[in-house]
Amino acid sequence: MIISNLCAVITPHFVPLYIYIMSQYRLSQLAPLPELGGIKIGNTVGHGGFGVVKSAVANFHHSKMVIAVKFVHIQMAARQRVTVKKLIREAKIQGACRHKNIIAMYDYGMDSNWVWMAMEMGSNGELFDKIEPDRGVDEEVAHFYFIQLINAIEYIHRLGVAHCDIKPENLVLDSGGNLKLTDFGLAVVFRKKNGPKRLSTLPCGSPPYLAPEVVSKKYDPEISDIWSCGMVLFVLLTGKIAWEIPHPEDPDYKYFVENKGEVLVAPWNKLPIGALSLLRKLLNPDPQKRITIPTLKKQPWFAKKNCFMNSEGLCKDTLHLTTRLLVSLYINLSDEEFNKVSETATQASTTKKLPETQPVEYLMDDLAPSSSLYKDNYKSSKMFASSQIEYTEHTKRRKLKRESNDDNLIFSLISKDPASLQFIGKGREKAISDKISELQLNSRCAPDLLALSLTRFFSVAPLKQILLTILESLLKLGLRTNRDYEDNESMVKSLSESDSLSGTVSIPITGRDSGNLMINGLIRITRIADNLNARKVEFIKTKADPLEWRRIFRKVTVLCRDIVYVEK
Repeated sequence: MIISNLCAVITPHFVPLYIYIMSQYRLSQLAPLPELGGIKIGNTVGHGGFGVVKSAVANFHHSKMVIAVKFVHIQMAARQRVTVKKLIREAKIQGACRHKNIIAMYDYGMDSNWVWMAMEMGSNGELFDKIEPDRGVDEEVAHFYFIQLINAIEYIHRLGVAHCDIKPENLVLDSGGNLKLTDFGLAVVFRKKNGPKRLSTLPCGSPPYLAPEVVSKKYDPEISDIWSCGMVLFVLLTGKIAWEIPHPEDPDYKYFVENKGEVLVAPWNKLPIGALSLLRKLLNPDPQKRITIPTLKKQPWFAKKNCFMNSEGLCKDTLHLTTRLLVSLYINLSDEEFNKVSETATQASTTKKLPETQPVEYLMDDLAPSSSLYKDNYKSSKMFASSQIEYTEHTKRRKLKRESNDDNLIFSLISKDPASLQFIGKGREKAISDKISELQLNSRCAPDLLALSLTRFFSVAPLKQILLTILESLLKLGLRTNRDYEDNESMVKSLSESDSLSGTVSIPITGRDSGNLMINGLIRITRIADNLNARKVEFIKTKADPLEWRRIFRKVTVLCRDIVYVEK
C-alpha cells in the first residue's frame, strides 16, 4: 500500500472518469487539428494520454523533410495538471538542446484547442519497443546505446538542464539506428549560465527509473539523471526492471541496499561482469557517492571499443545494428510456449483481483485507415510462400487460396510489414537482415513505416473468430473486457457492427500487472486495405509499464496463435 501511495505522488498522471467519457470520441470530434502552413500531416506514429504524434512532410528551406508533429489537447492535458505554460516550456527547453543524440525541435505553436510541436522524426521507432521482456538486447547493442545516452545527458547537463524522466519510452531511434533523447516535459533548469546550482523539490518521473532521493524534500536533478541512466542500462541488458520503486518497502530494492549491490540472484547474476561493476556505481543509493559522468567515461566497460560506433559516436553499420537489435524479438508460437502461457494465465486468472474502475480506452485519432499507405507504396511480391501454420493435433492446417489478385496483395502487404519480423523462426538473423534491407527501401515511400510500434500481428481469419479468440485470451489473462456485455457473444455482435460501419474494432483492456499497478489500453482491429479479407491487430498502450505491455502482447499473441498470420 505504501508503494502504491508513493507511485501516486511521484506520477500524478491519474485517469479520471472524464478521460473515459471523452475517449469514446475521435480526436477530430473533440476539436479539429490545426492547419499548419507548409506542413502536410500524415499517419499517427505515437499515442499519449491526451494527444497523438503524427508523421508529416514539411517544406523547410525549399526542400521537403519528413518530421513528427506532437498534438496535445489543451483541455485534456489540463485535466492531468499539464498547463499550456508547461508545454511551451518543454518545447523551448528541447529546442535549446541541439545535439546529435537529442530529437531536434523545429517549431511549436498553439490555437484555442491544441498545442503542437514540430520535431525530428524518430524514423526507427521507440527503443523500448525493441526490448524483449525478460531477455533484453545483445550486450554490444546495449553498450552502444548506453554510450549515446550518456553523451546526450552530458551535453544537457553542461547547459544546466536535467531531463528528470529518462526511461526507454523517451528514447527513440533515427533512420541510421542512432539513439535520440526526447520528451522534455519534466525537464528542469538547475543552473542558468554560470550561476549556482539549484536543487529540485518536485518529485517527478517514472517509479522504476527514478532515483531514491527524488522523494525527499530537495534533491540534485543532475545526479538523479545518472541513476536513471543506470536503470535504462539494466533494462537493456535484462529486459526487466530492477524494482517497482526505489523505496525500503519494495523487497527487491531493500535486498539490493542491504547487500550493498552484491546481488547474487537473477537477473543480476547473469549480467556481464564489467556492466555489473558499473551498475553498482550508477545505482549507489547515496547521491553524494554516485559516480559522475567524467568518472563514468573512464570505466573499462564504458570505455571499451564498440563495433557499431564510428569516430563521431554514430552508427557505422545500420543494417547490422538493427538486425542485432531485433533478433531477440521472437514470438514463439510452439506447443510448448502455448502450454506454458496457458498454465501461467490460468493461475493468474484465479488469483488476480480485477480493478473496479472503469476501463480506459484510447482516444482514437481522425486519420484514415493505413490501407492507403500500403496501397500507394507496396507492390506485389512473390518472395514468401505463406500459410497458416498447424500448431496442435486439434488444429487443421489452413491453406490460404492464392487464386485472386486480392490474395496475392494480402500476402504481399503483410510480408512487408516490420511486425512480421517477430514471427520468423529458422535462420532468424539472416532472414531479418535480408528483410530489413527491403523494409528500408520501402521506407523511402513510407517514411513512418519503421516508426510504428511492433506490438501488432495480422490475421486472415473471419472477424468473428478473431474477436472470440482475443476475448477468450484476455479472459484467461485476467484482463477485463466485457463488463458492459452479457457475454463474449453479445460483445462480438456489437463489435462486428462497428466493423461494418467503420472498418475498425476496439477492444478495451484493463487490469493490473504483477506489481498490482494499473494496465489500460486497447486492441484495435482494422482492415489492412479496403475490400481485402485481412486485418491488422494492434495493441495500443494508454497506461502501463512498456515492458509489461509487451509481455501482454506476447502472451495474447501466443494464446491467439490459431488466428495469427505467419510466413511459412
